[in-house]
Amino acid sequence: MRVGIVHTAGSPCRCAEAVSIGLRALNHEPFLIDSGEIELHAPTLAQECDLVIDHTDTYCGRGMYRPLVRLLLENWGARVVGSSAKACLVADNKEATKKRLAGTGISVPPGVVVHSSTWTMPEWLRPPLILKPAFEHMSRGVSLARTEREGYAAAAGLLNSLRQPILVESYIPGRELAVSLINGPKGLEVLPILEWEIDAAETNILTEHFKLLDPTDENHRTLRADLADGLRNEIEDLARHAFHALELQDYARFDIRLSRDGSVFFLEANTTPSLEPLEALAVSAQWAGLDYAALVERLLTAARSRFECLRVQENRTTRVQLPTGPVELEIPQGVHIPPASTIELAGLLDARQGDEALELGCGSGLLSISMAKLGAKRVVATDLDPRALEATKQNAWRNGVEDRIEIRAGSWYEALGREVRFDVIVATPPQTPGPHPFGPRYGGPDGSRDLFKVLWKAPDFLHPERGRLWLLAISLANPRELWKKLRELFSEVDLIRETERSFTAGEYEEIESGLFEYLVSLRSLGASEFRECEDGRVCFQNLFIRAARPRKR
Repeated sequence: MRVGIVHTAGSPCRCAEAVSIGLRALNHEPFLIDSGEIELHAPTLAQECDLVIDHTDTYCGRGMYRPLVRLLLENWGARVVGSSAKACLVADNKEATKKRLAGTGISVPPGVVVHSSTWTMPEWLRPPLILKPAFEHMSRGVSLARTEREGYAAAAGLLNSLRQPILVESYIPGRELAVSLINGPKGLEVLPILEWEIDAAETNILTEHFKLLDPTDENHRTLRADLADGLRNEIEDLARHAFHALELQDYARFDIRLSRDGSVFFLEANTTPSLEPLEALAVSAQWAGLDYAALVERLLTAARSRFECLRVQENRTTRVQLPTGPVELEIPQGVHIPPASTIELAGLLDARQGDEALELGCGSGLLSISMAKLGAKRVVATDLDPRALEATKQNAWRNGVEDRIEIRAGSWYEALGREVRFDVIVATPPQTPGPHPFGPRYGGPDGSRDLFKVLWKAPDFLHPERGRLWLLAISLANPRELWKKLRELFSEVDLIRETERSFTAGEYEEIESGLFEYLVSLRSLGASEFRECEDGRVCFQNLFIRAARPRKR
């Protein structure tokens, strides 16, 4: 397995180096990338790495920009270990995190958010106070104000230097805890809770100076929190609740303050806690029986399991029975599952041994596979959607006809050379009429826009003697003009089969408000055909059309 590691701009940090060592111990190949060059390397990480660990602390020098790194990775399709860019945007915004947690019943320190140096401290907020920038990490800018004057001065200094909102909160005397969570075989696991043993000179808060100390330094001490069972269970339950409330994934760490009377206050959520072996996450994991390599493997496994679940959800499978035998299809999200009418058309096609065939708008590839199984020696499948092209390619391989199906990207005939001639052309274009575009089913004002695009050029791409065009049309889409155009272009036009499809007015209203009334207006003009059926439903016809012997033009 190849695993990408994205680190903050500059030379790789101790964390990235530690993860690399852990990966090598697991026989995985690390691939380190500087976040300052993420625009260049995000595609490579997506294409060449099985997973990517994004451990960026700042991007372009600012903590508030670091979710952009993850967003770029996600946009290229990288499989990122940990929370999504969207969740990171919330978690990295301390103000938004406080609101989200407080809204779900989790206690946070009372305070205000300062956006301007002209702010006024409310009467209920009394020193000592904690001040912290809303978007920074590693305790950058965190300070303790013992008086109102110090509070105003510290807020003004932070606003001036960091140019971002400042949280001014009540200082909670008590113990500082780190609660790490990680997904595992039994679900979301809360690791043994860690307590920071902070030097008195730090006034019992985690400052940037403290966090930058080498973990081996004697002043950087951690211990397993000694908590009563009831209190420990309460903190674990709250941590799980917070994890889900913030929509986090795979792993995270919460910084928590335990007041002297035993009240639990959530301070921050950290979606990229340090992965150094002597930092909180790894130490808590060790207490849970996970050595460093096992911790890294657990992170990778959590992400792999999540992406596998997503793949199963997104990629649907179906089995279609055709006269030539069963066809197995895997259909990714965004590609339509073949409806009953398309499956029926697949069973009607007359591709013969040695034919060359063309499918316009291949979708999942069912019709192309059907023609290949009927004996066509070459089938060209075109589509505009890369997902459909990849699905057709994979499904051709799955059904053993990959050597006869050629994938082309393009709109209708644009993917082809003018000299190409086919024995069979098949198309099932979008045909739902509408006053304006509303989605992939839209077929123009009367539904015939794409049908006529297919029709008009078909004679140029069909063999003049043996060429056949197969269309699946619907009677909603101006069938009178369709038949007229077919007879202008072909000497033989046959309705091979006609089936009925029922629907409700509400079905089309869900697609677009007012759409059913629009269909009614088209019917009154003779440009659409459907009828009222039983039980208040409405019916149109599926038309399976075969046209042959294209006329010379």
